[in-house]
Amino acid sequence: MTAPTFEAQKRHCDILVTNGFVVTVDRERRTLERGAVAISGRRIVAVGPAADLAEAWRARDVLDARGGTIHPGFIDAHNHVVHTTCRGLLDQPGGFANGVCFADWKADVTSDDEYVATQLACLEMLRQGFTMFVEPGTAFDTAAVAAAAESIGVRGMLAGCYIWDQIEVMRQFGPLDSAALYNRVPPKLERCLDRLGSELHRNGDPDALVRGYVSVYGLGTASDTLLRAAKKLADESGVIFQQHEGYTPAGSRFERERLGKSRIQHLAEIGVLGHGSCLIHLNVMDDNDIALVAQSGTRAVWCPAAYLQLGIANDAPCRLPELREKGASVALGTDGAFNGTIGDAGHCAYLIAASIKRPITPAAVIEMQTIEAARSAGLEHEIGSIEPGKRADIVIRRADSPETFPGVNPVHQLSLTSRGGTVDTAIIDGRIVLRQGRSLLVDDDSVLAQVQASVQRRMTRLGLTPSRYW
Repeated sequence: MTAPTFEAQKRHCDILVTNGFVVTVDRERRTLERGAVAISGRRIVAVGPAADLAEAWRARDVLDARGGTIHPGFIDAHNHVVHTTCRGLLDQPGGFANGVCFADWKADVTSDDEYVATQLACLEMLRQGFTMFVEPGTAFDTAAVAAAAESIGVRGMLAGCYIWDQIEVMRQFGPLDSAALYNRVPPKLERCLDRLGSELHRNGDPDALVRGYVSVYGLGTASDTLLRAAKKLADESGVIFQQHEGYTPAGSRFERERLGKSRIQHLAEIGVLGHGSCLIHLNVMDDNDIALVAQSGTRAVWCPAAYLQLGIANDAPCRLPELREKGASVALGTDGAFNGTIGDAGHCAYLIAASIKRPITPAAVIEMQTIEAARSAGLEHEIGSIEPGKRADIVIRRADSPETFPGVNPVHQLSLTSRGGTVDTAIIDGRIVLRQGRSLLVDDDSVLAQVQASVQRRMTRLGLTPSRYW
């Protein structure tokens, strides 16, 4: 009998990503100077030195990173993906234009508008190295949003639309207060209880790109009855429970006067903090709030660009780095990419932390956009790092862009200087969806044209014209 050849003894995989600097974000936080990742089906099957994997694996498709960085797909832990298309329209002081506020813009949206806006956001995500987003319950037609994300190949999470049953605090938020919005999503307990779990059906398919979770809008817009029902449903369904909290000093003062205590203390007392809960923003916290969040295991999402945009640093100094120091899990989110791009959060967080003399490392910035972001979504066992058994959500960045030079510290570059122009390839759930910076699933130019047409229609409906001032 003829002995099998060495080549025949190799294990087979679908994709071998090789010859790159691998940032694993695994438990040991390993980096591999010249590493490789083997993928079979939807999952990672091996990670190690490129030479070792070349000897052990035969791949259908070999992707040469050419010395670039290979990293887990970044996760945008908080992104209102359908709102990006108002860039440049409502940038006058106060967030109004021609009597139209941001919340009026939100209320006007159609299913077609939400579809193309989500496609735009997802294309932008891929080019910035993001492979997943969490939409915080502000999309009206979640079927359209899910279909749009799937058309680009991006992973997402959705929740019921505007779950709120008391809106007095919204008067404190200026352009977020809109009668048109309340008319479209009435603040009624019965409607909210009916819609709480409306996206959980997506979790019946373990391989679904878009999954469901439970959220309320938060900030004081949910009654205790609604809050308890939401937390109970999330726990029973094995999903994360999220809500906005501590957004502005004005809103926090209003709620403190109404409750006689801070919002965080109240949430602790009614039993909705804990490992299965995640609070978004937390721009306003006192010492007791920090202790309660950290000790309860509640997860947090920091939106640093949105914090800067609010201009509240004097009244509410940022305390998210301190919360992280106390042991809380802190992820990064975009919020709305109105005056920046998806992907700015990491750099903003790094600079804010330095400015308040609580510096964070470049590695911490990466963690907050990978494994900590996965934790905020309740998916840390599936995504957020490059480890055997996890879903194959992987990004390859070029090594020949000026932003990647002088090339002596790939972790620093990935965290702070690598921008959209450095992303070459994105793999999501084992499928190559972006190559050479272009989508493989849709025509980029066609999507952009549809976005422009959608925005023009919306401007006409609302009587808006861009100021284009100097």
